[in-house]
Amino acid sequence: MSEAFMNDFDQFTQSWWPYVISFIISIISAIRIYMGGSKCESSGRIEGKNVIITGGASGIGLETTKELSKRGANIILAIRNAEKGTKAVEEIKNFYQKAKVTVKILDMSEFSSIRAFAQQIIDEYEKIDILINNAGIIFHPYKRTSEGNELTFVTNYLGPFLLTHLLLPALNKSENGRVINVSAMAHFNAKLNLDNLNNEKNFNEKDAYAESKLALTMFTKHMAEQYKETKITFNSVSPGLVRDTKHTEKYSTLSKSFLTRLSVWPWMWLFLKSPRQGCQTIVYLAVEPTLHKVSGYYFSDCEIKDPSDVVNDENLAKALYEKSCKIVDIDPKKVDL
Repeated sequence: MSEAFMNDFDQFTQSWWPYVISFIISIISAIRIYMGGSKCESSGRIEGKNVIITGGASGIGLETTKELSKRGANIILAIRNAEKGTKAVEEIKNFYQKAKVTVKILDMSEFSSIRAFAQQIIDEYEKIDILINNAGIIFHPYKRTSEGNELTFVTNYLGPFLLTHLLLPALNKSENGRVINVSAMAHFNAKLNLDNLNNEKNFNEKDAYAESKLALTMFTKHMAEQYKETKITFNSVSPGLVRDTKHTEKYSTLSKSFLTRLSVWPWMWLFLKSPRQGCQTIVYLAVEPTLHKVSGYYFSDCEIKDPSDVVNDENLAKALYEKSCKIVDIDPKKVDL
């Protein structure tokens, strides 16, 4: 038996198969390395800085929280569900025992919740150093919030829009307040119709997501210009295509059956980033000391990249900004920095 096995093994090693297998493994490894994107090479620490991360209980937000905790940040985890927050803190502590994490309840789809959260932060913290608007939804069917706005657009854009404005005074008290808005590659495929921001006409889940991320990216650049004389910087970031973020579990057709998930998973593993890989550029924007005056840019793989051409339309950006102010009921002229 042993002799027969050795003869078969010798024949195998003398054939082309080892080279074929090695070639396939090399190709797969090269694809994984390329699709994984850049790793944050910055050794910068943010010791004692107050960092708000919205939607940090899972996926990219959770991995960002882990990385920034390890670099000395005081994390304020802003999430909707207290139970999920408790589980997230446990996981973060297992990753880094000295992590300083506080859970605060925040529903980014409700303006009343955002206002209550912002007031709580202002009352309890002298300053906020970094605001990471990470919370978002995708593939969600059409739904209006209690305040009458389309859910995806509110959660991904109007919510961050309002929260950012309410926290501007706290951010301006920092030596270098940073606002990091998590955009997406999908914004390249979006068109913005100011007369249909609630997507009441011909609603499509993917289009709604793309439009919300385009609006967020335009808002980022507009704020950088509007507040260029302050100590606050505004930048947007695309984490790339990321798997295991739980966005697809409830509404995507990819999760409808076990067989579908089983057939798709190998391709997702090969071509999509892990949440840990996806958070690297967000971490870079938060910790890299040389970025203290860099504002109004779109980042991907830890580099400045060109966003969609629409982002550079100043007239459209201004019109979007003014309409957004009316929807969330704020007057930027009355923001006391």
